[in-house]
Amino acid sequence: MSQRDTIVAIATAPGRGAIDIVRLSGVRAVAIADSFLTPRPSEKPSQRIYLANAELGLLDQLTVIRYEAPASYTGDDAVELFCHGGGVIARRLVELAVQAGARPAAAGEFTRRAWEAEKLDLLQAEAVGKIADAASLSGVRLLERQLSGALSEQLKERRNELLALSARLEAELSYPEESLTINRSELESQLASLTGELERLLSTADFARTAISGAVVVLAGAENVGKSSLFNALLGAEAALVTNLPGTTRDALSGRLQLGELTATLYDTAGRPEQWRDELTALAADRAERAATSADRLLLVIDASSPHPPAWAAGEVAATPTLLLANKTDLIGRELALKRGREIAAHFGLSESQVLAVSARDGSGLDQLRERLSAGLTPPESDLALTSVRQQEGIAKAVEALERATVQLQCDGWDIASVELMNARRSLEEVLGVVTDEAVLDTLFNSFCVGK
Repeated sequence: MSQRDTIVAIATAPGRGAIDIVRLSGVRAVAIADSFLTPRPSEKPSQRIYLANAELGLLDQLTVIRYEAPASYTGDDAVELFCHGGGVIARRLVELAVQAGARPAAAGEFTRRAWEAEKLDLLQAEAVGKIADAASLSGVRLLERQLSGALSEQLKERRNELLALSARLEAELSYPEESLTINRSELESQLASLTGELERLLSTADFARTAISGAVVVLAGAENVGKSSLFNALLGAEAALVTNLPGTTRDALSGRLQLGELTATLYDTAGRPEQWRDELTALAADRAERAATSADRLLLVIDASSPHPPAWAAGEVAATPTLLLANKTDLIGRELALKRGREIAAHFGLSESQVLAVSARDGSGLDQLRERLSAGLTPPESDLALTSVRQQEGIAKAVEALERATVQLQCDGWDIASVELMNARRSLEEVLGVVTDEAVLDTLFNSFCVGK
């Protein structure tokens, strides 16, 4: 049994809900629960109703589950307390546990203990940290596959292939007098296959980011073209102030936009004049530009009743996939709005298919806009994908090392090729957690919620 200290934390998210969960883990978990529960968990079956006692009498009726090491999430003795929600009772239970000798858990400490006990590998641990925040069912399914170990198994297969290749190459280098068992073209073919597999895995990162974190959509345009009205209409709420005065929106406002199964964050940015009036206008314009160039989709809004191409928009349209929205069809009609929108789209090198005629006032065209956003932002689903920047950077390093190894083989630099194969293997091992760096582990687990 582990001799680590016993930790405690609330395992449910803050806020009002029907149930809160308090999690205890460590060698004294059961003894600490015994100190304030009736009957004592150590003396009863592992799951039943308990009474929580505080100095003023009965605190709550709980459901309690007891786990015996090593058959628990962390590998230690553990107790989970299910109480009425709202946070007040859960916080008091944590206080009682701390008074009895437990220590408040750090962020991600339960999952870190599970990893240290080899209940999870590092990729599975990352899935635990992300699954509660997944923005779509595709993201949940992807993380469940990662949690099951499917991504780990694929990377272990690639690592084993690298080990086999390295062994054959080392044999050639160590015993050159022996007859060759491998030739350069065969090595290059195997390296090309391995590199291709890892590159395909790298290509899944965008899908994973969108499925797990959601897409980012930004409304941009000149002043008084109707961005804030469109923002409100798309969200179905009066989230942004709307007036006839220029510059109503200064900072970027955001809201959650549901696009079928996908969740997107929609931003309304400051309207930008052709010339800045003051320092505040300049700061608002700079923030709007940064939001637009980092988005997954830019919605460039024009007033179709008084159209002109904004000079400042060229760089943003070039940097971000764009739909041009010809707004105010309620004033001039859909066909004329489309005609004027296409003329401005041509100015930016956009195709006619990238133009939609809409009206924030009567809602026309907004359903088509939602459909276009959903279709454009939902990438083909993948069973396996890279779900973190750490994974993406590690696989990219492995691919770069394999590419360098291929170049060296073509130049008869077999010694250097052998070193690059080792570098590629080490990169995969870092992703898997076979080789670990304490600073990387700290960063990873500190990103978790307390209680996970």
